[in-house]
Amino acid sequence: MSSSQLFKGIPVLDWIVRSTLGTQNQRMVKRYLKQVDLVNRQEDRMRALTDPQLMAMTDEFRARITKGEKPFDLRPEIFAVAREAMDRSVGIRNIFNPALPEDQRFDPERLPAAARALYEDARARIAATPAAEPTGAFRGCTEPTPSWMFVDLDPALYQAVRDLYPESRPPFRARPFDVQIIGGVVLSEGQIAEMKTGEGKTIVGPLACYLASLEKMQVHVVTVNDYLVQRDRDWTFPFFRALGLAVGAIHPMHMQSHEGKREAYACDVVYGTTAEFGFDYL
Repeated sequence: MSSSQLFKGIPVLDWIVRSTLGTQNQRMVKRYLKQVDLVNRQEDRMRALTDPQLMAMTDEFRARITKGEKPFDLRPEIFAVAREAMDRSVGIRNIFNPALPEDQRFDPERLPAAARALYEDARARIAATPAAEPTGAFRGCTEPTPSWMFVDLDPALYQAVRDLYPESRPPFRARPFDVQIIGGVVLSEGQIAEMKTGEGKTIVGPLACYLASLEKMQVHVVTVNDYLVQRDRDWTFPFFRALGLAVGAIHPMHMQSHEGKREAYACDVVYGTTAEFGFDYL
């Protein structure tokens, strides 16, 4: 029994305990903020990694867990890797996204000379690279993936874009905020993270999914309808691919072939509705 429980109901002693130790919620928030601080301390190290090095962290984490390290102890590094992958793949890569509205497209003229050279080099490599077929880390895709989504970029180019757009806002930034890191940590502990509309559930969920996948578990993400299943799968796909993971989506029979569903279930992470997961299980 905790001290706060022991003195609960005794007004004076209860007040003293709360004043000294804080409420249970305050203590919980303080613990999570310590986790966020540890994640933030890893940020510079993760930003210096190349795209292949960042992806290789997945195998490194799995190897360390297999050798006996506890996922709980690795969480600061794991969430730092996930944050960096999210910012790069879902945010910064949009500097090459041809589908953006004309008034939102990136202007490379704003880059300093050195970063502009890196941009032009990347653009040339993207143009010379064919789209990727839906196999391997691209499994779960329903069509070829354009090369701008996966050609390796230089860490210095990522940083140059961050310098231009220091705030995490779409389309060119997707760095999870500290409160979203807390949400991911809460979910990773098997608890419920209550979030309002617009607070970033689509970002928070994949953070916890990544940690679970490192323990070699297939992860099922449940949402409310088939539209959101596909939308969220497609939105988070670049994040999971950047970490070497495949993500699929399951749908009812009239929307998806048996083979398509089998491919989805072969992925590391699977999006679906409660009804569809339940129907398939039965």
